[in-house]
Amino acid sequence: MNAKLLRGMAMLAVLLPCLAQAADERPSIALRVVTPFANGHLLAETGARFKEALEQKAPHIKVSVQAGVLDEQRIDPAFATCDAKARVGEVLLTGGQPIQDYAPDFFFVNGPYVIRDFAQLQAIWRSGTGKAMASQIEKNGNMITLDPLYRGFRHFTANKAIRSPADFRNVKLRLPPVPDWITVWQALEVTPVQVPLPRIHEALGKGEAEASEGDLSQISSLKLHEVQNTLILTRHLVGFGMPLANACFFRKELDEADRKAVTEAMTEATNWATQYSEMSESAQLDALRAAGMQVITPDAEAIRRRAESAIQGLFASKWTVTRWNELRAM
Repeated sequence: MNAKLLRGMAMLAVLLPCLAQAADERPSIALRVVTPFANGHLLAETGARFKEALEQKAPHIKVSVQAGVLDEQRIDPAFATCDAKARVGEVLLTGGQPIQDYAPDFFFVNGPYVIRDFAQLQAIWRSGTGKAMASQIEKNGNMITLDPLYRGFRHFTANKAIRSPADFRNVKLRLPPVPDWITVWQALEVTPVQVPLPRIHEALGKGEAEASEGDLSQISSLKLHEVQNTLILTRHLVGFGMPLANACFFRKELDEADRKAVTEAMTEATNWATQYSEMSESAQLDALRAAGMQVITPDAEAIRRRAESAIQGLFASKWTVTRWNELRAM
């Protein structure tokens, strides 16, 4: 072997690792995860799990997580813009507000007493109906819908026992500005009081509202046991979280490999959150009981029957993309 060939091989041996390193180095991408829910809430914890999973899969994507951003109503338009400098983040973890805002015909998935359990919700999400909902959310809201996570059943808090439909009469119930929820609960003769999520504790403490509804994670993270002494296990709604990606960011600023990494990392995070919720509901309930809340199991079936006419009315007038009987078969 001549000297020239040996020198060439030696140079190649030096250059190959450098070339491989250069191929592995990719421009850094900043990805901000935002949620309107407070630190300690399941959705904030899901954001932290997503960050961990994604940075392992794609180290060049630098993830930050910010909780307590705006509120559920204001964060959607602040997130939807294509302007990276104007939007609040690139990935959003929230409740069902995007469906109300951008695909209201499908809001039955977040309607009281409509969905029986999370397995049914997942079946709907993966069906043609769910895909049509996701398409409408992207078209109208510029958001990519990812896999949902289970947050637990929603229940009531109050400073009195609520056991039957009659006990709801004239109760000042804190509700978000969700017209379909208001319609259902007005069938039980409550007085709706619209209060943003960050003000629930304050509103209950000051008597602006007398009762609230939410999942155990929300009740715990907002420390509602400090202002409410009774937890009523109505199980009126299957609480879920929606992870969404800004469509401009997802489709234009990420390549195919990064989109795959983001999707897979979020699936890992939502699977963790769902398992955590399923395992921790009883522990959260025990903690609230230990904090001084009386726990009551009401006549949930009687309450549902009282609300049924309002629910049927919503399927006839607003949720017209499907029928309740079709959903029950899933």
